[in-house]
Amino acid sequence: MPVPTCPEDCTTPLAPVKFSDCAPEIILSEIRRIFVAKPNAADFTDVSQATEWTSRISETDVASGDAIRPLTVIADKPAAAAVVKEISNGRRFNIGKDHTLNITIDDVSPENYEFMRVAECGGKFKMWYETAGGFLYGGNEGILVDITLDDVLNRGLDEIETIAGTATWRAKFHPDRVLSPIFNAGVVTPPEEE
Repeated sequence: MPVPTCPEDCTTPLAPVKFSDCAPEIILSEIRRIFVAKPNAADFTDVSQATEWTSRISETDVASGDAIRPLTVIADKPAAAAVVKEISNGRRFNIGKDHTLNITIDDVSPENYEFMRVAECGGKFKMWYETAGGFLYGGNEGILVDITLDDVLNRGLDEIETIAGTATWRAKFHPDRVLSPIFNAGVVTPPEEE
């Protein structure tokens, strides 16, 4: 995944910025889908191409080691927690950030329940996530994550069963972001603003 090039002389580059008083870019942030694959699934040649996605997304393919499971979720990603280590001579060094996606699945079909149970085996997954604002995060390589899921049964007559959990990883930089080439594929389009 492409990452910024950091100088070795303790200076921080000053990247360009863009602000607008009349037309600021306001982007919806809720994560509405995550995409999960085996950790050794092939990388994308170009994650921004819909044809690469449509050839690999499958809810049922178990023969291909490169299949990607689309999960419809309600999810968020709070600010990552910096992991800073103090080293000799009073220097402090940011060795990475702990990132967490909080995930809720409210469609608890038998297949989705069994997906949760299989995920309890542990191990790593390759993941991408898509927001209601139309962005896809994870780059060509995806993000190597640990996923923890649990069945949640709340009390109350109007409560519904959900699967809730987290996807976590450590990285110094946030994942690469592109406009999702599959934003409206198989999901309801978000309502237009009035």
